[in-house]
Amino acid sequence: MNRLRTLPPTEQIYRSHVPSKYNSFPIEKYFATRFSYQDEKEWSRQIIAGKIIINGKVAIVGQKLSAGDLTITNGGFRIEPAADITLNVIYEDKNIRAFNKSAPIPVHPCGRYFKNSMTEILKEVYPHEVPRPVQRLDVMTTGVIVFARTQKAAAFLMQEFKQSQIKKEYFALVEGVPLSKQFTIDKPIGKQRASKRIVGDEVPGFQTALTDVEWLTSINNLSLLRVTPHSGRTNQIRVHLASVGLPIYNDSVYGHGKVSDQDFNLHHHRMQFQCFDTKLQLTAIYPPHFQPYIDKVE
Repeated sequence: MNRLRTLPPTEQIYRSHVPSKYNSFPIEKYFATRFSYQDEKEWSRQIIAGKIIINGKVAIVGQKLSAGDLTITNGGFRIEPAADITLNVIYEDKNIRAFNKSAPIPVHPCGRYFKNSMTEILKEVYPHEVPRPVQRLDVMTTGVIVFARTQKAAAFLMQEFKQSQIKKEYFALVEGVPLSKQFTIDKPIGKQRASKRIVGDEVPGFQTALTDVEWLTSINNLSLLRVTPHSGRTNQIRVHLASVGLPIYNDSVYGHGKVSDQDFNLHHHRMQFQCFDTKLQLTAIYPPHFQPYIDKVE
């Protein structure tokens, strides 16, 4: 099998139920908030074009939604980006299944990705299970990702996340060299536009965020860092490191990379957590291009 799977144009139809926190949201605001890869104006265009169905009826702009409403969105025929669909299982039992996520691939269908997403692939490989990811990793982030195999396990682990009982450790390959070996980034993160985040307590909807960083080594002005996030904000590591002048190497959003770059430089290396009575520490081997830096550290 080729490392990257390319699909022919497919009709992309998305089904989802409205979570309770979006109760009474106008439909265009709901989609722009929950699926922020498009703005409210673009979602309104799709609604006017009759591309969105609510509980079996064509939606209208301004329609108020209720918790539990079934939404069906017809995204039309699209060519998806190629994705690495390799499934590297690193642990499984009756409650969870964990993988060393490859890249590029999203966890959920998003943006231009649909069938080339982990949840859709897992539906094909394990047809009798509902894929329930208990955390998110970006399209270009590799490493440990855990899926609950039962609804009960998913609820338990989500509660563990809410209570900050999950410990995560990342390797990040960044541009530049830190000024100190160890430091902490304590900066709130908010949404600037669509899906991009920035730091600052003046940003609308900002949330506190804390990240510990340890410098490990550098080669030719690229540095390998060990990063421990203590909060779970979207794009937290990428945003925090960019804010101190150490953007992830080849990051096309928060750094100086290009979308076509094929090195994946943020890796979720280790995750410690408990699932019911089982305590786990899962480790995912880093991508091959990290090896020169690991050798130098060792």
